[in-house]
Amino acid sequence: MRRLLSVTAAAALTVMTCAYAAAQPVRPSGPDRPGPDSKNMEQLESAKIGFFTTRMNLTQEEAARFWPVYNEYHKAVCDARKAARDNFKAIKELSNKKNYPEVEMKRLLIKYTEGCAQDDELERLYLDEFLKILPVEKVAAMYIAEEEFRAKMIKMWKKPESAHHTDHEKRP
Repeated sequence: MRRLLSVTAAAALTVMTCAYAAAQPVRPSGPDRPGPDSKNMEQLESAKIGFFTTRMNLTQEEAARFWPVYNEYHKAVCDARKAARDNFKAIKELSNKKNYPEVEMKRLLIKYTEGCAQDDELERLYLDEFLKILPVEKVAAMYIAEEEFRAKMIKMWKKPESAHHTDHEKRP
């Protein structure tokens, strides 16, 4: 019963914090859209840890080995994806110019595709690392938990947004 309550509490915390955290990179700050703060980010991280640990059924020993590697992996992948997004943004900006230097566009395209390849290499490298410390079924559960967590964040993000639009549309 206690385990069920812990899982339920972690899921509820995930639901509450996921929408907020998912919004931060995309939405600008403003009176109705506050920026991120360390308390909310800590809550999100705590919810993520609880969600993954439960979904993966990690023992304390496994969690102690898993989380440092996962955190390293997550940072490396996020950095690679950010670099690829930045390069893509630069490509879009350059393509909006009428007479851009072809050499510059080629350079940006190469950097972008190299960034995407780096992301793939990191995924493969860390898969091997995860398989060294966890059984294959728990590694598979990690990837499933990542997608479920991401989907919950997106779902919760969209829910308040649609309610906001509905309220706005009803006003005269």
